[in-house]
Amino acid sequence: MASGKIKEKILAWLKIIRLQFYPMTWVAYSLGAVAASASSQKCDLRVYGVGYLALFFVELSTILTNEYYDYGTDRLNKNAGPFTGGTRMLVEGKLGFHEVKIGILTALVLVVGSGSMLIRINPGVSPVSIALLLLIGVFLGLGYTAPPFKFSYRGLGELTVGLTHSPYVILCGYIFQGGSWQSPLPWLLCIPLFFATLGAITLAGIPDRLADQEVSKRVLAVIFGSRGAVILASFFVCIAAFSGMLLWYFRIIKGIQGSMILFVIPHGLILLFVLFKLIQSRNYDRKIDGIMTLSLSYIIWFGIIPLLAFLPGLKC
Repeated sequence: MASGKIKEKILAWLKIIRLQFYPMTWVAYSLGAVAASASSQKCDLRVYGVGYLALFFVELSTILTNEYYDYGTDRLNKNAGPFTGGTRMLVEGKLGFHEVKIGILTALVLVVGSGSMLIRINPGVSPVSIALLLLIGVFLGLGYTAPPFKFSYRGLGELTVGLTHSPYVILCGYIFQGGSWQSPLPWLLCIPLFFATLGAITLAGIPDRLADQEVSKRVLAVIFGSRGAVILASFFVCIAAFSGMLLWYFRIIKGIQGSMILFVIPHGLILLFVLFKLIQSRNYDRKIDGIMTLSLSYIIWFGIIPLLAFLPGLKC
């Protein structure tokens, strides 16, 4: 009996930390690190590993905080899925609020610990820069749902997610490896990733719209309606593809690997077609797991392909 309860608790924790969302952060962070290392012809694998560990705990604290403060909307949500509506571990009582709060505090302590270790092993980068980057991540991540900022309740949620999942993590990888935030390279690399992420997170608000509206959570689907959110997401999908093409055209990403960015065209067209069919159906109050899978996998092109393009210049 006791072993069964322990197993259930472990499974609940595995569900609530939502491991399916971490790979994209890792890819974007790796892109920043490899771009910096390819430019300087040097890299530090210890710094890379500890740096990602710090970001992992920032993301973990963010996900747990979102679950904690989104309980009201998650409780009302009838369309929860693997990518939307939370994990329902609090709603179903499989984890308690006190347990999740301890999890958040533990993750934040681990951010401080791994950040301190990163500063110690990386004397070539200003400790202030490292501390400030991690602090920004915690501020944006927790501020997404936690008071007093509650960005997602003030119409700034999608922007916050776009910023944290592209320029923020790319800059962390770039600066941790000794790159300068003043270099245009990480900022250019983040543009298509930012818009692809913005498209996906905008779509994620559609199944949650009615529940979010009940608790005054002002996601874009609530502000502009489901149809408006789909149109906005379609626009972001197009900008992501266009800016990705420009990275290749201007040889910011080069070689055969860089030319693979052309694969975003058929993927983007399929996604746009599916979104057009969604608008035609006018059936928005439902799960859209297939569409979310398409939109989330679309993001990966803008991380993986530039990463592969910079790998040949890496010297470790």
